Amino acid sequence: MESNKILSSDVEGILNSIPGVLSTKVVFNDSEDIEELHVISTTGRNPKQISRDIQSIIFAKYGLNFDHKKISIAQIDALEKIKAEKRIEIEEIFYTVNGNELKVGVKLKRNDTVYTGIDESLNTTNNSYRVIANATLKALQQVVSEYCFFSTEDVEIISIGKKEVAVAAICFVSGSHEEMLVGTATVKGDLRTAVVKATLDAVNRRLISLVCD
Repeated sequence: MESNKILSSDVEGILNSIPGVLSTKVVFNDSEDIEELHVISTTGRNPKQISRDIQSIIFAKYGLNFDHKKISIAQIDALEKIKAEKRIEIEEIFYTVNGNELKVGVKLKRNDTVYTGIDESLNTTNNSYRVIANATLKALQQVVSEYCFFSTEDVEIISIGKKEVAVAAICFVSGSHEEMLVGTATVKGDLRTAVVKATLDAVNRRLISLVCD
């Protein structure tokens, strides 16, 4: 296997999209073959099925066969505990308009650390939602792995019944893996907060495996 063609971050990004998988870590040996593959998954799927999925995907994508005994799978019962430990909270949203220019800052808090993301653009209704989402993602980018990236695809406010709902479509990129994530949040008086919450909701599942300790 040629390491310049297959990167661990590429393999991990693809494997992290398998249902039930929260995070993966691929270890290569000196011969640049897969030596170990560590997986953290939920208890909703049988480990043998996850192992078969991993082998099938790696063979289909890279043409590689390797012993299933090299795969170790740890299943987590207390998923809510993990979420609590890695929970991202909204600390502050600040919003300024100077003529046609809009500037938004979003402060997110994890444990005792605050991360600030700032974005600016032309002040239009559609832009304002996107700028809020962009600022949120810029704050999040400081928390997650340096090999993973988020970008805003679209943000809309829609009506369902008598409720307004913020919908955020976020593109997640890890190595050569690309995935569309969608999140929602009910508008409860403040559109800006709803957009931030929808953005966080979109990336929530990925945050469980990507948030740095």
